[in-house]
Amino acid sequence: MKAFDYIRPNSLEEAGRYFAQGKSVKILGGGATLFLQLQNGELAPDIVMDVKDIPGFRDVRYHHNHGLKLGAAVNLQHLVTGLEIRRHYPLLNQTAHQLASPQIRNRATIGGTLAWASPVSELAASMLCYDAVCHTWRPEGARTIPVAELYLGDFKTALAPDELITHVHLPSFPSLTFGLYQRQTVRHDGRRMIAGAAALAIRKHNALTNWRIAVLGVDDRPKRVPEAEALLAGEPAEGDIQQALAAVQDNIHPQDVVYARADYRRTVLDSLLRRSIRAIIDNLQD
Repeated sequence: MKAFDYIRPNSLEEAGRYFAQGKSVKILGGGATLFLQLQNGELAPDIVMDVKDIPGFRDVRYHHNHGLKLGAAVNLQHLVTGLEIRRHYPLLNQTAHQLASPQIRNRATIGGTLAWASPVSELAASMLCYDAVCHTWRPEGARTIPVAELYLGDFKTALAPDELITHVHLPSFPSLTFGLYQRQTVRHDGRRMIAGAAALAIRKHNALTNWRIAVLGVDDRPKRVPEAEALLAGEPAEGDIQQALAAVQDNIHPQDVVYARADYRRTVLDSLLRRSIRAIIDNLQD
């Protein structure tokens, strides 16, 4: 392992000064992935920057009108235990229970997990259903990046090399919202993902609206399928469900891997989504 400087800035401005030095900088949140990459020699930065002490990076704030703010350094375990998550974003809470182990969840951070950009990111799939937006900062200024636009492919993001995720914002959702996350993996920890899907809908009067369908393990990134979502709006019948599932199949590109062929991954995803859609309909029409 190459020697590096470890720094722990207390402000964004201080962090910016290190970026300005022109050295290779890697961001440390929980270090769940970074430490392994350093140990294996996959990365050899000049500076490892621990961002957990930057003001606001550990903030969790919820307002019924404004939604939820999650600081980038909030750990994944908070998505399991946080009362505001369990009450107002149950799909995120449900997904978090399946993310790795409690030990890893206590280390891994929300910002780091999203920025890692794994094509099988379960966190990203649920964030997509909640229309999450990443707020970022770099020396040139701040900007917002919807999670739907953050991932560019396998472990690639729209983030610049000197850009930090400061927090993630989720808008508020009405009480008559129901979502479900399902997956099939080879190993229980999700590292060998066959297919997964997060789905969500809102009941307004007698119709189901604002459908969200996000899939993972079947493309080079977690992604929404708006073509399928549109087919489910209203009072979806069996024919509508069939058309929506066909639209999903038209918009995914699974690959053969040693533990699952592409056609099998398609079949698994179809089964998972069919069960999820029917469960959402049953729950919101009761």
